[in-house]
Amino acid sequence: MQGLSKLFKLLIILIPIGVGGCTAWSWNGTKVNTANSFVSAAGEKQFCTVYFLRPLTERPMGCPDNALTIDIDGSKLLTLAKGDYTLVYMRPRVSATLTLENQTAVGPFWLVKKMAKKYNFGFRAGQTYFIVLTPVDGEFRGVYFTAKNVDLFTAKQLTRNLRPAGEARKAPIDAL
Repeated sequence: MQGLSKLFKLLIILIPIGVGGCTAWSWNGTKVNTANSFVSAAGEKQFCTVYFLRPLTERPMGCPDNALTIDIDGSKLLTLAKGDYTLVYMRPRVSATLTLENQTAVGPFWLVKKMAKKYNFGFRAGQTYFIVLTPVDGEFRGVYFTAKNVDLFTAKQLTRNLRPAGEARKAPIDAL
């Protein structure tokens, strides 16, 4: 009986630690890779303002709900959590390829697979862009994301239910 009591006490201590560890390990939120060569350094005269918005979905989507990875011309720019929007001050580019990467479940056995879609954008100095990243459910083919530049009014409507992250906390869209 005394051994069972010790085991029970040990479990009471270890279960919260284990659950907390899993939560901390699996959290993958919004983070900008400031070491990326496309990210504008403080004080640069030529830069553009780019907001990335990831709206909430009507229902949980499984692994596509994890952070979305956004690369620019083959180098990681940021990860964006569902329900967040963030701001990146970027160096202007006539043409840049954004690659959106996410995990999804495909086929009749729901195997997890990486999905990647590419979109071309141009970024001019002094301009502000609002890029909305929207999931498309391809059913058994998996979920992929689209990227679309929208106007300020649309961005303000979309961000009413989103959390600003990173630099967007200092310059939220609703203040524009």
